[in-house]
Amino acid sequence: MSDRVADMNELLKAVKSGSDIQYSIEARAYDIIGLAAHDFWVLRDEEGHVLGQLHGLATTTENQIKSMGTLGDKLKFYHFGPRALLFGLNPDWDLNFIYANQQAKPMFTGSPDEILGRWDNAVQALPYLNRLNVPYTPFAVLSWFPINSNTAYALLSKLMGIPAHHFSGYWQPGWQNCDKILTASELEAMCYPVDPSNMDYA
Repeated sequence: MSDRVADMNELLKAVKSGSDIQYSIEARAYDIIGLAAHDFWVLRDEEGHVLGQLHGLATTTENQIKSMGTLGDKLKFYHFGPRALLFGLNPDWDLNFIYANQQAKPMFTGSPDEILGRWDNAVQALPYLNRLNVPYTPFAVLSWFPINSNTAYALLSKLMGIPAHHFSGYWQPGWQNCDKILTASELEAMCYPVDPSNMDYA
């Protein structure tokens, strides 16, 4: 009897341990000469390892990523990191924008299923968003309604159903212009949790 009790205790301990696993989605700011920031998203596992990064980046018509967009460039959405390999969306899966001493804030923590559901919902929208060929505002600011990497950051937060963090001490133009990329009805249909019957990403 005591052996059976011990076995049950070990089983319960294993189940509890599995249920305690927590993944997180982190907001992060890439410093631009100490004045502005390129905001992006990071996916971490229970040990803090980076599983993925989500970015909006200026991209040429030849699909070359640029540090600063100019006339004719497009805003493209990217998934980097080990999890990107599962989707096969981007050949530059191993690009990294994470550096020491960056401002960062965990914005959502939960079970792997919950976190990956939110993250993957945004990832699955990337091909559709990229087919829109959204113009990138030259130098990220030369417009009354700039569309840039921070617009992408804010839009991705809505697709994941989590708040976007505004980092202090940085100019972060483009935040308020998600409606220049998706209509309110499109965004509502694509946000987590998604009813697959309402949206076709093809």
